[in-house]
Amino acid sequence: MARSIDCASESSVKNVALDTLFLIVLQAAVVIALGKFIHLGLRRHNLPSATSQIIAGIIVGSLGLHDVIVHVDVENAEDTYGRYVSEARIFYMFYVGLEADVAALWNDMRRATIFTYASVATCLLLAAFVSGGMYGSMMHTPVRSPELLAAVLMLSIADTASVDVSRMASEMGLAATPSGRLVVATAIATNIICIVGEGVFSCMKLASSRTPDYSAPQRLGLGILALVKVGIAVSLLRPVVAFINRRNAGRHRVGNWELVLLLFAVSCIGNFPQRVGFDGMPVSLLLGLAFPREGPVARSIIDTLAYPLHALALPFYFGAMGMRLNFSAMSGAILVPAILLTLLGLIGKCAGTMGAARFLKMPTADALRLGVLLNIKGHVNMIDMSFASSEGIWAEQALMAMVVGSMISTIIAGPVFAVVFRKEKEAYECSHQALEHMATDQELRMLACVHGARGTPGMLSLLELLASKPRAQPTIHVLHFFDVARKDDAPRQYHQRVQDSEHKHMSRRKDATTQVNWAVDVFTCATGLVIRQIDAGDRGSAVNAKAIRRWTEDVRSGILLIPYHKEQHYDGTMVCRREDRRQLNLKVLEGAPCTTAILADRPFRRSGTSFQLPTKISTSTEAAGNQGDEKVTTHVAAVFLGGPDDREAVALACRLDKNESVRLTVVRFVLRESTDDRVATTSADIDGEVSVVVDDPDEECVSEFQREYVVKERAAYAEKAVTGPMDVVEALRGMAGAYALVVVGRGGRQPAELVVGLEGWAECAEVGPVGEILASDESLEMGSVLVVQQKTVPPFHLDFAAASAGELTP
Repeated sequence: MARSIDCASESSVKNVALDTLFLIVLQAAVVIALGKFIHLGLRRHNLPSATSQIIAGIIVGSLGLHDVIVHVDVENAEDTYGRYVSEARIFYMFYVGLEADVAALWNDMRRATIFTYASVATCLLLAAFVSGGMYGSMMHTPVRSPELLAAVLMLSIADTASVDVSRMASEMGLAATPSGRLVVATAIATNIICIVGEGVFSCMKLASSRTPDYSAPQRLGLGILALVKVGIAVSLLRPVVAFINRRNAGRHRVGNWELVLLLFAVSCIGNFPQRVGFDGMPVSLLLGLAFPREGPVARSIIDTLAYPLHALALPFYFGAMGMRLNFSAMSGAILVPAILLTLLGLIGKCAGTMGAARFLKMPTADALRLGVLLNIKGHVNMIDMSFASSEGIWAEQALMAMVVGSMISTIIAGPVFAVVFRKEKEAYECSHQALEHMATDQELRMLACVHGARGTPGMLSLLELLASKPRAQPTIHVLHFFDVARKDDAPRQYHQRVQDSEHKHMSRRKDATTQVNWAVDVFTCATGLVIRQIDAGDRGSAVNAKAIRRWTEDVRSGILLIPYHKEQHYDGTMVCRREDRRQLNLKVLEGAPCTTAILADRPFRRSGTSFQLPTKISTSTEAAGNQGDEKVTTHVAAVFLGGPDDREAVALACRLDKNESVRLTVVRFVLRESTDDRVATTSADIDGEVSVVVDDPDEECVSEFQREYVVKERAAYAEKAVTGPMDVVEALRGMAGAYALVVVGRGGRQPAELVVGLEGWAECAEVGPVGEILASDESLEMGSVLVVQQKTVPPFHLDFAAASAGELTP
């Protein structure tokens, strides 16, 4: 009889599990489909999809599918969705850590720390102050003590849902903006502080519902043991990933079984704390931050997790928030506390952010928007604070009020995100993105385009020279256009291609796309830079130009690097292999949203140079003998005739000079008859400092360069007196053999006396007359050429750009 009862109970449990799984699959499908339909109407207002998914969850939850399908009574919806939501949260925070721009976040660490402490402190003080009045008015069921209620209320109001904030910021393209990085970093730090506080709080004599078989001291010991396990797993992470990368060297992706094992390991490590009742979010985030970003392992995991998380897991995550809403239990006893909790959170967050903004001298409007965004609660209260009702700290209706308040705070954050998105987009498009107005130590975001493995080393070498401090350099994005003309190069076949095991290593090297992966991996390992590769199909100049502009705006690039349409032949001649790339460069230059530079790579230079290799593994010392410095391996020259483009070229060259392996020389061309007049306008004092008495941008640029670089012996300066354009041509060709890289402005605004007549026989308008003279030189001694164009802003946008810069600058 006992055995039959056990079999009957086991069968009922299996049926309940199957019913619950069917319910979750059905609700997830309906929420995803309905959320996309609702978002069709909301996306025109730049609202995040989370708003549509919460509304879809409310609609699906009101259908009563739970009572129809699952034929058992459950205490709350957390029994049904909690495990799946927690698993999605672990994988998404691991994905956030893996995708995080660590260097950019580190650059904003000071501001994020101040905002975090200010917002948390004000919320804790406010909750402690009002908890006494809420003890009798909000809780209709007797609770244990006002002290316990105050402690839980303090954590609930101070907390921020890091998943919700990071998801919305990423979807709106704000993760690369200063405002977006600040709000994401502050939200994550706030969430971690509150999770630690909740863990300490739950280790008191309140642990019966979390781990009924253990006392509070035993549970604390289990938590410490879980942290030790996590530390061991993180320490073993890098050697394991390095071993898998070596096994799959030269490939775009790792094997399926290796990928499954890695994802299973991520799930197990993230669940270490949750098995003993703690939150696994900080562990999963730490795992993502510590995960090596180079090699096929990181690419495989990012490609594998991106679609399931964004298209399936996160819509259900936000939809489950709405499905928790029980309309049959709604009353004024729930709505009023929900609105009150939302207002308390807004007041506390906004007061803290306004105080921090006043200290950092930021605009008050930005502080208010940041406070609203930091008040997003999401599933934090549902997962971390649900034990409060089971322990009698507060009544069940209080938890429902918290659920409603979480939905209210998340929904009202949507319009605020839309406002921040619009302001950031307008500020980027209308601001004067010029390197000459930026300090050389200011953060520079870079986007480089490549068309194949042939030109990739030169482009990556230039990126490395621009990044003088790899640990402080934000993530570099490389946009790779691969050929989709043939079927075997299409994206679907490329990622699903099965290589013959017998000729596996040979086929890896022959594939042009995987060769780009190989070059990126080599530079990442050798330089320590974080380089993120983006693969896009080459679908013509018009489509490619739109893709470049879209990615430039998404990553908020300060400089865009594109390759020259000509490639150097082994005999030194520059050959045009595809005419459509020339049209692409012209289209990009017409509407570039930032400074644009065209690299004419000349890899067959006869003189030894390290420009094609990372400086950390280069053995060339061609310049060391002359300069007496073994670190100098790359000689760079900046040609200056005059005008905004040439000033931008000098500013870019000064950034290159920040690299210890670069020796910079600025070569200025002046008319011979105007030399005496120029000397009369400048003077040098006894200490060697140069003062300028003429208000001329070109003269100011030269004098500042002499003051900051020449006088301090950080660079060299030379003037070449010429009588006309032909002298300019001869002088430019005479630079062959002296420099590995020559930086020059595109031109068009230089003095006519120096370049008159050169535009007429200039064949390539994309690089200008001076750039073409250097790039088309057939001498094998001539180095690579970088042609720079400064972004031009329409006159009616200048006032707006100045206002935006003053508002957004901390």
